[in-house]
Amino acid sequence: MPQATRLPERLTVRFAWFACAATLCCSVATAQQVQELNIRSVPPDMLQPSDMAATPTEVRPRPTAVDLGERIADTGQAAEPTGVRPVGAGALPPAQRAALAARGTGAKVSVPVVRRVARPAAGVERAVFRAEPIRVDLAVGEERLVTLPAPAALSVPTDIEHVARIEVIGPTIYVKALTPFHQIRIVAELVDSGQLIPMDFIASAEGKSLPELEVSVMAPAGSAGAPDEQARDSKDGPAEQTGADMVQLTRHAARQLYAPRRLAWTTPGVHQVDVSMKPVPALIRGINAEVVPLGQWKSGPLYVIAVRVTNRAAVPLEIPLEQLRGRWIAATAQHGRVGRAGTETDTTAIYLVCDRSFEACL
Repeated sequence: MPQATRLPERLTVRFAWFACAATLCCSVATAQQVQELNIRSVPPDMLQPSDMAATPTEVRPRPTAVDLGERIADTGQAAEPTGVRPVGAGALPPAQRAALAARGTGAKVSVPVVRRVARPAAGVERAVFRAEPIRVDLAVGEERLVTLPAPAALSVPTDIEHVARIEVIGPTIYVKALTPFHQIRIVAELVDSGQLIPMDFIASAEGKSLPELEVSVMAPAGSAGAPDEQARDSKDGPAEQTGADMVQLTRHAARQLYAPRRLAWTTPGVHQVDVSMKPVPALIRGINAEVVPLGQWKSGPLYVIAVRVTNRAAVPLEIPLEQLRGRWIAATAQHGRVGRAGTETDTTAIYLVCDRSFEACL
């Protein structure tokens, strides 16, 4: 091959080799170059001019800041530095919103408290309906519960709402005296048996809260209700059946009045019950004397009331226990005879035993 022909071929090969080497070097340099992308690195032709008006379809609402609890809306107060922060007032229920508003005005937020009523010391008062009406004493402004043997319907005066509020739920009567009143007769008719139980409600302005009154019915012997009544009595409380009898109660009351303090010990199962110490002039009929209750004690279903009797006549007085007013199981006089008024012997005490409190047995 001639020399002139081989020279262009050599030049061509060398040029191709140099072109490949240059291309490879550029590729390596490009791969090693890293450029951070941001809005400034966007080419100018991809940016929208500021004077160009956007069409309505391109306008997007600006996202509102999400309230994560850092502030309290409509209160102007900073969030409390606690782990749990309150949300905006508009998102709260009405009760919490009212509490939040009270906190903002500086008022104290009242916390609901369960009101617990202490049970009276006397426990539950029981009355047995035989034939006479059941007396129910009330204190003005204090609600008393009367529990019957079964659910009942009441027959009340048409204007009872002016003096008392009475509600019946099942066998329980809720009665609250609004004003003092004398005897009001209310008749309860048991739904299951049709038994009628008359009750005399009496309200006093100076009274106090009274225990719950449970009314039971004396079932005839041999009837179907007699065993149930006996079982209920035995279930109600064995402690009440094993309490002191009327003799022990009378001795206990006499010891509290006349014995020295060192000898006035208590009798097991006997506890004192409050009694009104207002004079009862008509307790003993036909005598001129001042009669005032001094104390009342209870054991099981029995009560004993110590009553002071002071002669106001100018002649000695025989205590006529047969002239006592009320329904008493037993009556005992400390002295059967007292001297004339003004002497050292013009005063004595009588002890009355009943199955209910003093006011209920009058």
